[in-house]
Amino acid sequence: MKEDIFFKQMRLLNRHLASSKTDLYSLLKEEEPSVSLKDGSRHYFDRLELEMIADLLPEGLHQSLRLPIFIELSSSKYGPGMARISGKTECLLVSKLLGKECTGDELFITRPELRKVRRKLKTSTQYMFTTSLE
Repeated sequence: MKEDIFFKQMRLLNRHLASSKTDLYSLLKEEEPSVSLKDGSRHYFDRLELEMIADLLPEGLHQSLRLPIFIELSSSKYGPGMARISGKTECLLVSKLLGKECTGDELFITRPELRKVRRKLKTSTQYMFTTSLE
């Protein structure tokens, strides 16, 4: 019973997330680039922000970058002040923004780095809240 309430609370906390992601290549072709959210509304991307991202990444990666990028926050999993980015192209983009090394498909960033990322990628990132049941 307690787990049901917990999962409902987590779902409510994350209702602002995109229900599906779209690649950068497709978004750049749209007149008003957007995705549907879990709550039924739409999330619109800033075109200048998308173009800045396109300039940072080789054109061959535009179809593999799925937006919005979820920034996973979970103090129970990663500790306070830490966030996780997943996806090879997503990690590459964030590491370029931060001047940080990226070696795989997972990148952990600190709170100050998170602020830098959110300042540059206001419409291309979303916070995702998770926790561990252990």
